Amino acid sequence: MAFFSRFDTRWSLLIGVLILAYLLPIWLFPYFPTQDGVSHVYNSQILTEYNNPEYQFRDYYEINWYPFPNWLSHASLAALMFVFPPLIAEKVFLSLYVILFTLAIYYFLNAVQRERHTLVILSFTFIYNYLLLMGFYNFAVSVPLFFLALGYWWKHKDEMNVKRIILLNLLIIITYFAHLISYAFILFSIALLALSHFKRDFKRILVTGCYLLPAAVLLLVYLPTSDLLAGEPPEFGLGRVGELFANLIGMHVLISYTEPPSWLSVAVSVFLLFLVVATIWQNRRGTTAEHAGQKAFLYLTAVLIGLYFILPNSIGPGGWVNDRLAILATLAILAWFREFDDLRWRRAFTTVVTLLVLVNLVYIGVLFKRLNTEIDEFNAFVQRVEKNSVILPLHFDPRGSSERVGIFVNAANYYCLDNGCINLGNYEIQFDYFPIRFNADFETPLAEKEWVQVVHWQPERIDLCDYADNVDYLLLWGTPDAPIVAEAIEACYTLIASEGKLKLYQGKRQ
Repeated sequence: MAFFSRFDTRWSLLIGVLILAYLLPIWLFPYFPTQDGVSHVYNSQILTEYNNPEYQFRDYYEINWYPFPNWLSHASLAALMFVFPPLIAEKVFLSLYVILFTLAIYYFLNAVQRERHTLVILSFTFIYNYLLLMGFYNFAVSVPLFFLALGYWWKHKDEMNVKRIILLNLLIIITYFAHLISYAFILFSIALLALSHFKRDFKRILVTGCYLLPAAVLLLVYLPTSDLLAGEPPEFGLGRVGELFANLIGMHVLISYTEPPSWLSVAVSVFLLFLVVATIWQNRRGTTAEHAGQKAFLYLTAVLIGLYFILPNSIGPGGWVNDRLAILATLAILAWFREFDDLRWRRAFTTVVTLLVLVNLVYIGVLFKRLNTEIDEFNAFVQRVEKNSVILPLHFDPRGSSERVGIFVNAANYYCLDNGCINLGNYEIQFDYFPIRFNADFETPLAEKEWVQVVHWQPERIDLCDYADNVDYLLLWGTPDAPIVAEAIEACYTLIASEGKLKLYQGKRQ
């Protein structure tokens, strides 16, 4: 009861209303427009229905049960699909993400200093961020888990006991199964904050390192078998400082269907810069003392931003490293900011921030409505595809009106939900950090490890006529760039439906 009584305030009511409002874009439209999201939904359904005799998943796929990162969204979606249809399960999962995001930031900021309501409200602009809209569901969920674990450690750092150590390790382990980067940086961040907070108390620093070991062992389990250590070593450097600085100042990690991002991203950046100036000004005035965590989280943010500029965008098969760090660093700096001491300034700032958050929500709704119309056009022939068929998707307009997010790159997965179809554009099967793989004896269209990437981006390298015997349906979106592709389709596949950019063909077996 003491816990729930904390939420009986007008601030908590406002935050609760905003949470409900930010669930609307998920539930008002049939589709949540992302690049990879529907791929995760499809592969999660394979997990759910793998032993279902009505489908032929076992004939094509095998499950990778290794304890790698990225399990969390797939396992969660698969569990939800025992109760809900796939697209509803996705909505439930995303709703839980929105709720967790807000409550985690609320907990984190109040663990550092109480009464941080305006900053919690500002964090709503980060919910529908670029990486979520790319469909990186595991990383998206790992962000609130990161701040939940960080806030928990900071709150209890001076009074850790066995129960709290177990709970902290559990939070970090769950973060591991969400995403490797957030997991690695929660360990790194706690270590850095321990050095900053305990200073020369080497015993406390050593104890902190020791009680983090159980969770840290997972990194040693995964890395030796991971593709992250294969291939060329990553290149570190400052060669992209100008580009990365522009992206950070322009808040390119926020809503990113347009290029460059909308004025709302710039508005959020202005608010953050204003808070930097206001915090420095209030600290120098000295009317109230700095809270204990201000300098510590300023140091952490500075280090994360430094790594943002130094690290490459890809490490092994993992990409978007800079964008992921930008989100963690920008949310971490909220702990350094100070709320206004003057009540009038605080009310005015809260009002303006709330208006910004609401305008942001309306903007999301407008974009989702437009993109749902386009996805509807793409899905016009879903009912024409027979159960347990093999589909080869070729897309030549991957984004539509979405300039940064390829909403059609993996959209062929919509054709495979609830009917057991096999998608030859299933990109997840080529990476060791996803649970679904094609069987070893599966005949691929090209003898390369990352042949799915060729299907997506270089179909002219595939002998489409020779492989036609393996395909039930060829799904074409847009006009082929290479004449050799158009000629092969015309010669070896039969057109059965056509509408605008969308064409559906049958292979020779038909």
